Amino acid sequence: MSGATVGIIANPAAGKDIRRLVSAASPVSDMAKIGIIRRAAIGAIEGGATRLLLADDRHALARRALQGIGLVVDVIDLPLFSNGRDSQRAAAEMERVGVAAVIVLGGDGTQRDVAKGWRHAPIVALSTGTNNVFPQSHEATVAGHAAGLVAARAVPLDAVAYQAKVIDVEIQRVEGGRERDLGVVDVALTNDSFVGSRAVWDVASLRQLVTVIAEPASVGLSAIAAAVAPTGRAEPGGVVMQFATKDDEVCCRARCVIAPGLYRDIAMANHRRLDWGEPVEMVGPGALSFDGERDVVLASGDRVTVRIAADGPMVIDVIEAMALGVATRIERRQRANGPGSGLGPEADDHGA
Repeated sequence: MSGATVGIIANPAAGKDIRRLVSAASPVSDMAKIGIIRRAAIGAIEGGATRLLLADDRHALARRALQGIGLVVDVIDLPLFSNGRDSQRAAAEMERVGVAAVIVLGGDGTQRDVAKGWRHAPIVALSTGTNNVFPQSHEATVAGHAAGLVAARAVPLDAVAYQAKVIDVEIQRVEGGRERDLGVVDVALTNDSFVGSRAVWDVASLRQLVTVIAEPASVGLSAIAAAVAPTGRAEPGGVVMQFATKDDEVCCRARCVIAPGLYRDIAMANHRRLDWGEPVEMVGPGALSFDGERDVVLASGDRVTVRIAADGPMVIDVIEAMALGVATRIERRQRANGPGSGLGPEADDHGA
Protein backbone atom coordinates (compact mmCIF):
# COMPACT_ATOMS: atom_id res chain seq x y z
CA MET A 1 0.00 0.00 0.00
CA SER A 2 1.51 3.30 -1.10
CA GLY A 3 1.74 6.43 0.99
CA ALA A 4 2.03 7.06 4.72
CA THR A 5 -0.85 4.85 5.83
CA VAL A 6 -2.45 4.84 9.27
CA GLY A 7 -4.87 2.04 10.16
CA ILE A 8 -7.83 2.43 12.51
CA ILE A 9 -9.41 -0.47 14.40
CA ALA A 10 -12.36 0.34 16.69
CA ASN A 11 -14.25 -2.30 18.65
CA PRO A 12 -17.96 -1.35 18.83
CA ALA A 13 -18.51 -3.73 21.78
CA ALA A 14 -15.74 -2.25 23.95
CA GLY A 15 -17.01 -0.50 27.05
CA LYS A 16 -20.43 -2.21 26.99
CA ASP A 17 -20.01 -5.50 28.89
CA ILE A 18 -21.69 -6.85 32.04
CA ARG A 19 -19.42 -4.81 34.30
CA ARG A 20 -21.84 -1.92 33.73
CA LEU A 21 -24.34 -3.96 35.77
CA VAL A 22 -22.08 -5.31 38.52
CA SER A 23 -19.80 -2.29 39.02
CA ALA A 24 -19.82 1.47 38.53
CA ALA A 25 -18.25 1.30 35.05
CA SER A 26 -19.55 3.87 32.59
CA PRO A 27 -20.56 2.91 29.04
CA VAL A 28 -18.70 4.22 26.01
CA SER A 29 -21.34 4.99 23.38
CA ASP A 30 -21.05 4.63 19.64
CA MET A 31 -21.28 8.41 19.26
CA ALA A 32 -18.37 8.87 21.66
CA LYS A 33 -16.28 6.40 19.67
CA ILE A 34 -17.20 8.08 16.39
CA GLY A 35 -15.93 11.38 17.81
CA ILE A 36 -12.71 9.75 19.00
CA ILE A 37 -12.10 8.16 15.59
CA ARG A 38 -12.68 11.43 13.76
CA ARG A 39 -10.36 13.39 16.04
CA ALA A 40 -7.69 10.69 15.73
CA ALA A 41 -7.98 10.77 11.94
CA ILE A 42 -7.68 14.56 11.84
CA GLY A 43 -4.59 14.31 14.04
CA ALA A 44 -3.10 11.58 11.82
CA ILE A 45 -3.51 13.80 8.75
CA GLU A 46 -1.82 16.69 10.54
CA GLY A 47 1.00 14.34 11.51
CA GLY A 48 1.64 13.41 7.88
CA ALA A 49 -0.65 10.48 7.04
CA THR A 50 -1.69 10.42 3.38
CA ARG A 51 -4.02 7.43 3.56
CA LEU A 52 -6.30 5.83 6.14
CA LEU A 53 -7.23 2.14 6.21
CA LEU A 54 -10.29 1.29 8.29
CA ALA A 55 -11.41 -1.91 9.92
CA ASP A 56 -15.12 -2.25 9.22
CA ASP A 57 -17.76 -3.24 11.81
CA ARG A 58 -21.51 -3.75 11.88
CA HIS A 59 -21.99 -0.38 13.59
CA ALA A 60 -19.98 1.33 10.79
CA LEU A 61 -18.16 3.44 13.41
CA ALA A 62 -15.16 4.37 11.28
CA ARG A 63 -17.20 4.87 8.10
CA ARG A 64 -19.52 7.29 9.89
CA ALA A 65 -16.63 9.09 11.59
CA LEU A 66 -14.65 9.74 8.43
CA GLN A 67 -17.35 10.97 6.08
CA GLY A 68 -15.96 14.00 4.26
CA ILE A 69 -12.56 13.71 5.94
CA GLY A 70 -10.76 14.88 2.79
CA LEU A 71 -8.20 12.09 2.49
CA VAL A 72 -7.92 8.76 0.71
CA VAL A 73 -9.88 6.36 2.94
CA ASP A 74 -10.05 2.62 2.28
CA VAL A 75 -12.13 0.05 4.17
CA ILE A 76 -10.98 -3.54 4.64
CA ASP A 77 -13.42 -5.77 2.80
CA LEU A 78 -13.75 -8.88 4.98
CA PRO A 79 -16.78 -10.79 6.30
CA LEU A 80 -17.81 -9.59 9.77
CA PHE A 81 -18.42 -11.85 12.76
CA SER A 82 -19.23 -9.19 15.41
CA ASN A 83 -16.62 -10.58 17.80
CA GLY A 84 -12.89 -10.39 18.42
CA ARG A 85 -12.14 -12.13 15.13
CA ASP A 86 -13.02 -8.90 13.29
CA SER A 87 -10.19 -6.97 14.98
CA GLN A 88 -7.83 -9.92 14.66
CA ARG A 89 -8.40 -10.34 10.93
CA ALA A 90 -8.27 -6.59 10.30
CA ALA A 91 -4.88 -6.40 12.03
CA ALA A 92 -3.58 -9.31 9.94
CA GLU A 93 -4.72 -7.55 6.76
CA MET A 94 -3.04 -4.31 7.84
CA GLU A 95 0.20 -6.20 8.32
CA ARG A 96 -0.16 -7.78 4.88
CA VAL A 97 -0.59 -4.45 3.09
CA GLY A 98 2.13 -2.65 5.04
CA VAL A 99 0.29 -0.18 7.27
CA ALA A 100 2.85 1.93 9.14
CA ALA A 101 0.90 2.62 12.35
CA VAL A 102 -2.42 1.44 13.78
CA ILE A 103 -4.75 3.37 16.09
CA VAL A 104 -6.67 0.85 18.21
CA LEU A 105 -9.79 1.87 20.15
CA GLY A 106 -10.81 -0.56 22.88
CA GLY A 107 -9.92 -2.09 26.20
CA ASP A 108 -7.39 -4.79 27.01
CA GLY A 109 -9.40 -7.41 25.12
CA THR A 110 -9.36 -5.42 21.89
CA GLN A 111 -5.60 -4.84 22.13
CA ARG A 112 -5.22 -8.60 22.60
CA ASP A 113 -7.26 -9.29 19.46
CA VAL A 114 -5.01 -6.96 17.46
CA ALA A 115 -1.88 -8.65 18.85
CA LYS A 116 -3.30 -12.06 17.88
CA GLY A 117 -3.69 -10.83 14.31
CA TRP A 118 -0.40 -8.92 14.11
CA ARG A 119 1.94 -9.76 16.96
CA HIS A 120 4.40 -6.93 16.32
CA ALA A 121 1.86 -4.30 15.23
CA PRO A 122 3.00 -0.66 15.68
CA ILE A 123 0.05 0.66 17.64
CA VAL A 124 -1.33 3.68 19.41
CA ALA A 125 -3.56 2.05 22.04
CA LEU A 126 -6.50 4.28 23.01
CA SER A 127 -8.70 3.45 26.01
CA THR A 128 -12.39 2.94 25.23
CA GLY A 129 -13.00 -0.28 27.17
CA THR A 130 -13.79 -1.24 30.76
CA ASN A 131 -10.44 -2.37 32.15
CA ASN A 132 -7.82 -0.27 30.39
CA VAL A 133 -4.45 -1.50 31.62
CA PHE A 134 -2.67 -1.99 28.30
CA PRO A 135 -4.09 1.08 26.50
CA GLN A 136 -3.59 4.49 28.03
CA SER A 137 -5.63 7.68 27.99
CA HIS A 138 -4.65 10.39 25.50
CA GLU A 139 -6.63 13.02 23.68
CA ALA A 140 -7.45 11.30 20.38
CA THR A 141 -6.29 14.22 18.24
CA VAL A 142 -2.79 14.09 19.71
CA ALA A 143 -2.71 10.29 19.62
CA GLY A 144 -3.61 10.35 15.95
CA HIS A 145 -0.95 12.98 15.29
CA ALA A 146 1.66 10.68 16.86
CA ALA A 147 0.55 7.83 14.60
CA GLY A 148 0.78 10.13 11.60
CA LEU A 149 4.32 11.19 12.50
CA VAL A 150 5.40 7.53 12.61
CA ALA A 151 3.58 6.66 9.39
CA ALA A 152 5.17 9.60 7.56
CA ARG A 153 8.59 8.65 8.99
CA ALA A 154 8.88 12.11 10.50
CA VAL A 155 9.95 10.29 13.66
CA PRO A 156 11.47 6.77 13.65
CA LEU A 157 9.35 4.04 15.21
CA ASP A 158 12.22 2.57 17.21
CA ALA A 159 12.88 5.97 18.83
CA VAL A 160 9.33 6.50 20.11
CA ALA A 161 7.99 2.99 20.77
CA TYR A 162 8.62 0.14 23.17
CA GLN A 163 7.98 -3.55 22.57
CA ALA A 164 5.25 -4.81 24.85
CA LYS A 165 5.36 -8.05 26.79
CA VAL A 166 2.88 -10.79 25.94
CA ILE A 167 1.76 -14.02 27.60
CA ASP A 168 1.99 -17.05 25.31
CA VAL A 169 -0.48 -19.83 26.09
CA GLU A 170 -0.37 -23.40 24.82
CA ILE A 171 -3.35 -25.66 25.51
CA GLN A 172 -2.95 -29.44 25.32
CA ARG A 173 -6.39 -31.05 25.18
CA VAL A 174 -6.85 -34.39 26.90
CA GLU A 175 -8.13 -35.87 23.64
CA GLY A 176 -4.95 -34.83 21.84
CA GLY A 177 -5.68 -31.44 20.26
CA ARG A 178 -3.33 -28.47 20.69
CA GLU A 179 -4.20 -24.76 20.67
CA ARG A 180 -2.22 -21.54 21.00
CA ASP A 181 -3.37 -18.19 22.34
CA LEU A 182 -2.01 -15.08 24.05
CA GLY A 183 -2.78 -12.28 26.47
CA VAL A 184 -1.33 -8.77 26.68
CA VAL A 185 -1.99 -8.10 30.39
CA ASP A 186 -3.03 -11.25 32.28
CA VAL A 187 -4.16 -14.84 31.93
CA ALA A 188 -6.19 -16.44 34.71
CA LEU A 189 -7.62 -19.86 35.45
CA THR A 190 -11.08 -19.81 37.07
CA ASN A 191 -13.37 -22.49 38.41
CA ASP A 192 -16.04 -21.65 35.86
CA SER A 193 -17.32 -24.32 33.47
CA PHE A 194 -18.60 -21.82 30.91
CA VAL A 195 -17.68 -18.54 29.23
CA GLY A 196 -21.06 -16.85 29.67
CA SER A 197 -20.86 -13.06 29.84
CA ARG A 198 -17.06 -13.43 29.58
CA ALA A 199 -16.03 -10.65 31.99
CA VAL A 200 -14.46 -11.89 35.25
CA TRP A 201 -15.88 -10.04 38.25
CA ASP A 202 -16.50 -12.84 40.77
CA VAL A 203 -13.11 -13.19 42.45
CA ALA A 204 -14.25 -16.31 44.35
CA SER A 205 -13.82 -18.26 41.11
CA LEU A 206 -10.13 -17.35 40.65
CA ARG A 207 -7.51 -20.13 40.96
CA GLN A 208 -4.32 -18.91 39.25
CA LEU A 209 -3.14 -15.69 37.64
CA VAL A 210 -0.17 -14.72 35.45
CA THR A 211 0.29 -11.04 34.63
CA VAL A 212 2.91 -8.97 32.82
CA ILE A 213 1.57 -5.57 33.90
CA ALA A 214 0.88 -5.14 37.61
CA GLU A 215 0.93 -1.41 38.21
CA PRO A 216 -0.60 0.06 41.39
CA ALA A 217 -2.89 2.36 39.39
CA SER A 218 -4.34 -0.54 37.38
CA VAL A 219 -7.95 -1.71 37.47
CA GLY A 220 -8.81 -5.38 36.95
CA LEU A 221 -7.18 -8.71 37.76
CA SER A 222 -3.70 -7.27 37.36
CA ALA A 223 -4.49 -4.92 40.27
CA ILE A 224 -4.43 -8.01 42.51
CA ALA A 225 -0.81 -8.74 41.58
CA ALA A 226 0.03 -5.04 41.87
CA ALA A 227 -1.06 -5.09 45.51
CA VAL A 228 1.63 -7.61 46.47
CA ALA A 229 4.25 -7.60 43.67
CA PRO A 230 4.11 -4.43 41.53
CA THR A 231 5.55 -4.92 38.04
CA GLY A 232 5.74 -2.19 35.40
CA ARG A 233 5.04 -2.64 31.71
CA ALA A 234 8.70 -1.87 30.95
CA GLU A 235 10.12 -4.26 33.55
CA PRO A 236 11.24 -7.77 32.58
CA GLY A 237 9.05 -10.77 33.36
CA GLY A 238 5.88 -10.77 35.40
CA VAL A 239 4.06 -12.27 38.38
CA VAL A 240 2.33 -15.61 39.00
CA MET A 241 -0.01 -16.21 41.92
CA GLN A 242 -2.19 -18.92 43.39
CA PHE A 243 -5.45 -17.91 45.06
CA ALA A 244 -6.35 -19.42 48.40
CA THR A 245 -9.26 -21.79 48.83
CA LYS A 246 -10.82 -22.66 52.17
CA ASP A 247 -8.29 -25.47 52.58
CA ASP A 248 -5.19 -23.39 51.74
CA GLU A 249 -2.92 -21.48 54.06
CA VAL A 250 -3.15 -17.77 53.25
CA CYS A 251 0.15 -15.99 52.60
CA CYS A 252 -1.36 -12.52 52.22
CA ARG A 253 -4.58 -10.60 51.73
CA ALA A 254 -5.31 -7.48 49.72
CA ARG A 255 -8.26 -5.26 48.89
CA CYS A 256 -8.21 -4.53 45.16
CA VAL A 257 -10.18 -2.59 42.57
CA ILE A 258 -11.18 -5.31 40.11
CA ALA A 259 -13.53 -3.14 38.03
CA PRO A 260 -14.37 0.58 38.00
CA GLY A 261 -15.92 1.38 41.37
CA LEU A 262 -15.76 -2.25 42.54
CA TYR A 263 -13.38 -3.39 45.33
CA ARG A 264 -13.00 -6.95 46.59
CA ASP A 265 -10.96 -8.65 49.31
CA ILE A 266 -8.55 -11.25 47.91
CA ALA A 267 -6.77 -14.08 49.76
CA MET A 268 -3.63 -15.49 48.15
CA ALA A 269 -1.91 -18.80 48.83
CA ASN A 270 1.38 -17.76 47.20
CA HIS A 271 2.92 -15.50 44.60
CA ARG A 272 6.34 -15.04 42.98
CA ARG A 273 8.16 -13.29 40.19
CA LEU A 274 8.19 -14.94 36.80
CA ASP A 275 11.14 -14.79 34.38
CA TRP A 276 11.12 -14.73 30.59
CA GLY A 277 10.07 -18.10 29.18
CA GLU A 278 9.57 -19.72 32.58
CA PRO A 279 6.63 -22.16 32.28
CA VAL A 280 3.56 -22.03 34.49
CA GLU A 281 1.27 -25.07 34.39
CA MET A 282 -2.51 -24.91 34.74
CA VAL A 283 -4.84 -27.91 34.67
CA GLY A 284 -8.57 -28.15 33.87
CA PRO A 285 -11.41 -28.29 34.48
CA GLY A 286 -12.12 -24.58 34.48
CA ALA A 287 -12.08 -21.57 32.19
CA LEU A 288 -9.19 -19.47 30.94
CA SER A 289 -9.59 -15.72 31.18
CA PHE A 290 -7.50 -13.53 28.86
CA ASP A 291 -7.11 -9.88 29.87
CA GLY A 292 -10.15 -10.03 32.13
CA GLU A 293 -12.49 -12.00 29.86
CA ARG A 294 -13.21 -15.73 29.93
CA ASP A 295 -12.56 -17.14 26.47
CA VAL A 296 -11.62 -20.84 26.67
CA VAL A 297 -13.31 -23.67 28.59
CA LEU A 298 -11.04 -26.47 29.82
CA ALA A 299 -12.19 -30.04 30.29
CA SER A 300 -10.90 -32.20 33.12
CA GLY A 301 -7.32 -33.17 32.29
CA ASP A 302 -6.69 -30.39 29.76
CA ARG A 303 -3.25 -28.93 30.44
CA VAL A 304 -2.10 -25.35 29.86
CA THR A 305 1.46 -24.00 29.69
CA VAL A 306 1.88 -20.25 30.12
CA ARG A 307 5.10 -18.31 29.34
CA ILE A 308 6.00 -14.64 29.23
CA ALA A 309 7.67 -13.31 26.06
CA ALA A 310 9.20 -9.94 25.21
CA ASP A 311 8.15 -9.72 21.54
CA GLY A 312 4.66 -8.22 21.58
CA PRO A 313 3.29 -5.16 19.77
CA MET A 314 5.38 -2.04 19.27
CA VAL A 315 3.52 0.49 21.40
CA ILE A 316 3.97 4.07 20.23
CA ASP A 317 4.54 6.46 23.14
CA VAL A 318 2.38 9.43 22.22
CA ILE A 319 4.28 11.88 24.42
CA GLU A 320 7.67 10.75 23.12
CA ALA A 321 6.51 10.91 19.50
CA MET A 322 5.09 14.41 19.87
CA ALA A 323 8.17 15.66 21.72
CA LEU A 324 10.54 14.27 19.10
CA GLY A 325 8.37 15.68 16.33
CA VAL A 326 8.55 19.17 17.82
CA ALA A 327 12.30 18.90 18.49
CA THR A 328 12.92 17.78 14.91
CA ARG A 329 10.85 20.63 13.48
CA ILE A 330 12.68 23.21 15.61
CA GLU A 331 16.06 21.79 14.58
CA ARG A 332 15.15 21.97 10.89
CA ARG A 333 14.01 25.57 11.18
CA GLN A 334 17.22 26.54 12.92
CA ARG A 335 19.35 24.83 10.28
CA ALA A 336 17.37 26.52 7.51
CA ASN A 337 17.75 29.99 9.02
CA GLY A 338 21.30 29.74 10.27
CA PRO A 339 22.82 29.88 13.75
CA GLY A 340 21.46 32.40 16.21
CA SER A 341 18.21 32.83 14.34
CA GLY A 342 15.99 31.28 17.00
CA LEU A 343 13.00 29.44 15.63
CA GLY A 344 13.01 31.48 12.45
CA PRO A 345 9.94 32.22 10.36
CA GLU A 346 6.99 29.92 10.69
CA ALA A 347 7.20 26.87 8.49
CA ASP A 348 4.62 24.30 7.52
CA ASP A 349 3.49 22.73 10.82
CA HIS A 350 2.22 19.53 9.24
CA GLY A 351 4.18 16.52 10.49
CA ALA A 352 7.72 17.36 11.48
